[in-house]
Amino acid sequence: MSMVRLLSKITTIFVCVLIPASIIAQDTLLISWAETPGLLESTIQADTTADGSQAHDVYLLEANKIYLQRTELNVNSHVNITGQTPGDGEFPATVQPMPGADGLSGFTGWPNGNFQVYGDGANLTMRNLILNGASIDQSFNLGSVVTARGDLQKIVMDNVVASHYVTFTFSTFGTSTDFHFVNSVAKAFTNGPGGQYFGGLSWGGGSWMGTIDTLVVQNSTVHNVIGECMVVYSQVDYGLVDHSTFANIVMGVLWYRGQNNMTVSNNLFYNTKSHGQSTYDISGWGVWHPGGQGQMSVMPEYTHPDSTLMAGADVVDHMNRNVNYHHNVWWHDEHLTGFMTGTDPWSWQASSTAYDTLADGTIDTIITVTTVGDTMLALADQSKWNDDSTLVTLDQGRGVSQSNNINSDPGINLADDYITTQLARTWDFRDNLVSDTPPFDTQWWQYEHDNSHISIEWPMHIDMSYDASSAAATASASGGPVGDPRWMSSTVGIDNDVNVPNEFALKQNYPNP
Repeated sequence: MSMVRLLSKITTIFVCVLIPASIIAQDTLLISWAETPGLLESTIQADTTADGSQAHDVYLLEANKIYLQRTELNVNSHVNITGQTPGDGEFPATVQPMPGADGLSGFTGWPNGNFQVYGDGANLTMRNLILNGASIDQSFNLGSVVTARGDLQKIVMDNVVASHYVTFTFSTFGTSTDFHFVNSVAKAFTNGPGGQYFGGLSWGGGSWMGTIDTLVVQNSTVHNVIGECMVVYSQVDYGLVDHSTFANIVMGVLWYRGQNNMTVSNNLFYNTKSHGQSTYDISGWGVWHPGGQGQMSVMPEYTHPDSTLMAGADVVDHMNRNVNYHHNVWWHDEHLTGFMTGTDPWSWQASSTAYDTLADGTIDTIITVTTVGDTMLALADQSKWNDDSTLVTLDQGRGVSQSNNINSDPGINLADDYITTQLARTWDFRDNLVSDTPPFDTQWWQYEHDNSHISIEWPMHIDMSYDASSAAATASASGGPVGDPRWMSSTVGIDNDVNVPNEFALKQNYPNP
């Protein structure tokens, strides 16, 4: 079943009904759907008490409805937006942007998005929702779902599907942020023409971005990231990436620097680092290191034992980094390894411009054209678990460890069209560092089973279930399957509480400005 593509008309009537708290054991405001753009954000922002806090604990959205959003919701206290449980043949409550009366996006700031969290100590919970980043008229995409901008904020996405966003699902420019992404799916990141390395599920943890106290990604799926899936520049206080499936990720599941206090366990890495690795990636972009990057990649820490290392206002324990990768399964399919090995050396023309002031004061413009060559690394350097730097890190004795991680084909049921389309886009970028071949010269390039870039097909077409007789099906720490449990619950009979149906100096600021 596919969701309605467009609303036929927009009216100006909405109804908010207070339903008994006993229904879900909280003080709840039902935002009854009407064809009213901006209904969601205007209702919640108007529903406040004298001190500015929200008047209700939960804002309930109707299933099988699309709530059109015209501008971001600024969160200053505690906001919980929950969708009703959909009935048979229905889709979850959906939030989707639309342009203003002037035909332009009304979402502001960078990155723009559905939610901007400003208030110190504020909480934002999103539950049982579809979040669609594509404008309903296909005129723009939102940059992100949510950005934290204050102190001690907590953001929870539980049983949510987020799709069609340009850059991030979550990022922080605040301090001591908590982010929980559980029982959820993030997919179909669009990026844009020429964008290849910048963006992902969660970015923060120090450097030019904010600090993170808690980062939890569990029982979830992340698909088709055009960038690094997660960046922890330095550290989190507590980090867990567990029982999740990462598929067709252009760069890494975790960026190779930082990662302190992260545990990465019981996950399936399928076609991760799908950009491939080439000589110019190392000498030009600087995104990989000589000898190639592994799927587990953690850079050494050379800070002197007697020195103090800081991430914002937090002290980093550089002598006990507390990083552990265990019971993960990784695999590169034949499409990706074919791309890695079957791409012949190539070159392109690059021009540089210099200016020379002559004796008479005129300015002479000098354009130099050079040929730049590139070659893919050997397969053994592109497709491996550990790289040389990570082996050094493991031998440093500073609290980085690994165990029981295997390379094995899970026999996944994901359609090949997703990776072949992504690889075609990657090659269009690689061949001359310009996205100049349709449809990759726009953000509307992904493979969509229903041929729509503005709707979220429901049930979801992506299927990450895999062969129950594969090594991955018994590779977790408990002896069960790795990856997001939703995909294997009916196959191997596991018991879980997941509610989403089974169908269900770089030029690009990479990752530093």
